[in-house]
Amino acid sequence: MSENKDNLFGKSVISPLAMREAEKEAFSGGVTEDELISRAAAGLGAAVRAHAGKRDPILIVAGGGNNGCDGLKCALALIEGGYRGVTVLTVPVVRAGNERRAEKLRRAGAEFATDIQKGKYKVIADCLLGTGLNRAPEGETAALIRGINGSGAFVVSADVPSGLDAETGEAFAPCVSADMTVSFGGVKCGLLMGEGRNYAGEIAVCDIGVNVRSMGAVLAPADVMLPPRRVASHKGNYGKVRVIGGSDEMPGAPLMCYESALAASRGGAGLVTLCVPDCLKAAYQSRVTETMLRFLPSENGFVRFSPADLDGIMDGADTIAIGCGMGRFPALAETIEYLARRFTGTLVMDADALNCLASHPGITDGHACKLILTPHVVEFSRLAGKPLPFSADDAKRYAVEHDCVVAVKSATTVITDGERTFFNVTGTPALAKGGSGDVLAGLTAATACVLPPFEATAAAVFHFGRCGEAAMRRLNSVTSVLARDVIIEIGYGK
Repeated sequence: MSENKDNLFGKSVISPLAMREAEKEAFSGGVTEDELISRAAAGLGAAVRAHAGKRDPILIVAGGGNNGCDGLKCALALIEGGYRGVTVLTVPVVRAGNERRAEKLRRAGAEFATDIQKGKYKVIADCLLGTGLNRAPEGETAALIRGINGSGAFVVSADVPSGLDAETGEAFAPCVSADMTVSFGGVKCGLLMGEGRNYAGEIAVCDIGVNVRSMGAVLAPADVMLPPRRVASHKGNYGKVRVIGGSDEMPGAPLMCYESALAASRGGAGLVTLCVPDCLKAAYQSRVTETMLRFLPSENGFVRFSPADLDGIMDGADTIAIGCGMGRFPALAETIEYLARRFTGTLVMDADALNCLASHPGITDGHACKLILTPHVVEFSRLAGKPLPFSADDAKRYAVEHDCVVAVKSATTVITDGERTFFNVTGTPALAKGGSGDVLAGLTAATACVLPPFEATAAAVFHFGRCGEAAMRRLNSVTSVLARDVIIEIGYGK
């Protein structure tokens, strides 16, 4: 199973509900259901034909609902187009039109099967379940999904792989593991969210001629351009970043916040100051060469709340990143609240700052700063007080309620300010490692010096993913990439 992410750049991302509303609007405008089915079947058929010859054995597995209609119409079109190896497997019909289409197939000479034989088919079209699924498949349907997965065939799913929630990307058991998914009208959000990308394979979009309200778009290179540097310029033109982090609670904490600061420098910030507890002077002085150091008063291994020192950090800063490697800092809530209500630049909150915000949800209320949050999905679940899986609408609501930009990190990162939303697909499983988030926080802080918060976050997330991909290629490994390897690759235009 593979995916061609570049093909998705700029594509509209839609919800199942928006698709249903668009279909109703099309019907009211005079478009018939058969016309939409024919258009969907044509898109599905194109994918099947791309992977099977006219004499190759093809199986269309058709469910009893709308997806089954598309599959049966596709089978008929293939036979009429000279494909001789088409076999159809149907489940009990729930739509009258399906039986009519099945009868047409019988008259056209189609073969009908009652089970899926392993190793028999070159291509299987999965048209079992559609976008309305909200529970695990059972009985015959579950058995057919397992049969599809064990068939050895190239699997093309219609709209969404059967067993996948088209809204959240939750994969029920069992779920079809497709090699390719043909999504009608736009990219269904569930193909990108949650576990969707584990099951969708390559995603192709089929335009069936309806106007679907978009949730957002897949982030593309044109969306993340940074302003060019002028020849006659200096470090003051590219922003001053302060990174607050570190504690002695975790042995790796000095490295984590240092990597965040180094990423900010690599990301283009003109001047970066790493602000860390004075109890760890030796750890930082022996390591830090590329950034300035500011030592903060500490107590029991944590930065102590000090308004005077925080005032000094805010003075002249364009962006402050806080949270990396800070641990369960007793005074962190007080520190965040002080910064949020007095700093007028951009505050980037990650890691332990997010954990603190989840425990003290009011500390950023009425913030004077521009606020960027970069939680991974579990951290966002705690922030939003909502169990996983989450939807893109959950992220949008949170951004509106808290007047912030939020980037919910996963295989697909959702970036939203509540009004605009991007879905980022760059990256690699090689980034699933401690320290990656610290690099992104620093990179976000750097880009926020030269771009507004939403655009800055989008640019940082996109390029961070690209840098992770480059590090994976350089090391020829998806398991061995470290945060420092990603920092080496930071460079826009790669």
